[in-house]
Amino acid sequence: MRKIIASLLACSLCFAALYESNEGHRDRSVLLSLDVDESFLQDTEFQTMKSNFVFYRQETFMRILSDAYIYQPLIKQKIVDAGLPPALVYMAMAESSFKPRAYSTAQAAGIWQFVAGTAKRYGLKVDSYVDERRDPIKSTDAAIRYLKDLHSQFGKWSLAIMAYNCGEGRVRSAIKKAGTDDLSVLMSVAKNKKQQFLPTETRHYLRKVLALASLAESESLMLAASSEHLLNRGSSYPMAVAEVAPGATLQDIARAAGTTTANLKTLNPSLRYEFVPPYGKSYSIYLPYDKLAQFKQNYVFKDSGSRNQIYIVQQGDNLGSIARRYGITVNMLKDFNYLSSNLIRPNMQLAIPAPRSVAPSEQKKTNEYVVQKGDSLDSIARKFKISIAELKDANQIQKNTIYAGDRLIIRR
Repeated sequence: MRKIIASLLACSLCFAALYESNEGHRDRSVLLSLDVDESFLQDTEFQTMKSNFVFYRQETFMRILSDAYIYQPLIKQKIVDAGLPPALVYMAMAESSFKPRAYSTAQAAGIWQFVAGTAKRYGLKVDSYVDERRDPIKSTDAAIRYLKDLHSQFGKWSLAIMAYNCGEGRVRSAIKKAGTDDLSVLMSVAKNKKQQFLPTETRHYLRKVLALASLAESESLMLAASSEHLLNRGSSYPMAVAEVAPGATLQDIARAAGTTTANLKTLNPSLRYEFVPPYGKSYSIYLPYDKLAQFKQNYVFKDSGSRNQIYIVQQGDNLGSIARRYGITVNMLKDFNYLSSNLIRPNMQLAIPAPRSVAPSEQKKTNEYVVQKGDSLDSIARKFKISIAELKDANQIQKNTIYAGDRLIIRR
């Protein structure tokens, strides 16, 4: 046992020595690109943080980098194209692990963890239909503009990074209190927390960004973890942008592109519902890059004026009255909103599916059927000699549940 422990310790020491010799130059380069003096390499908390990532959290670290294959290359390319230091991409890793659906207790959302006020200041929509803080491309553009403003204000990327974490006012106050913007002074620790210039969280945040930037570009670490493929990622992006009609459903878009609604939901995490916002002349949506040509060939851009929308429940409303108002079935309404019961409450927001238009040649073949007790989609489809898929499509049903009393459109 002692021999095994000694052997493992020796391997760890050898790896540490190899890492130090091969990556020292990279560490200095990362620090200098963010206006941090190379003397910061002697910061014991910074070195401890790096060691913890390497020896205790390596598996998690590599998994985050691997899972970020959809977003990380483009984010980095956008940062480089904007003239910012490439290392800033790892702020997104520190903020959210590159997860667009990340949400904090401070109500910050998305890869860059914008709060609603800052998001709107930098042009991101946050409304009943969409939360563009979760849009990987638009939120990155907003983050770049914000970081540029912070850099213009403080003159150093290290200070801009800390201001992103704790706010411009807090950093300005710290500089005024310290009488300098020297990082070694601002990062100093006092016995009395009230005498510290910056919050502990903010000091750790800067260290974390620097550590992630250093390790994520480390050839030695990637080779040791059998993850060298992560170093070869280019700036290619496995998503393409397409324009669709206002209020278009993901179901229709997916059908035209030859992909699935689930795939589109993954690529478009900013959408609150399974349709795009009903306002504007068009809406940009992300598709798998290899499906763009098929989408362009099959999709018909048509704004019929009949759009999906949001309805705010009023006192006295019920699902039946709302469904009748919009010419749809209760089942459509429940299915579109993933409701498991008929209970609704005032001020609740419901997505209203637009009735699917019927071509003139099909109108005489359209009937309505009232669901009876014991009916199922399969039994109704067989009764009218149509497929279950056709029945679900005509009624915009996503699940397989129907209820007695529902009115279904039958197209034959």
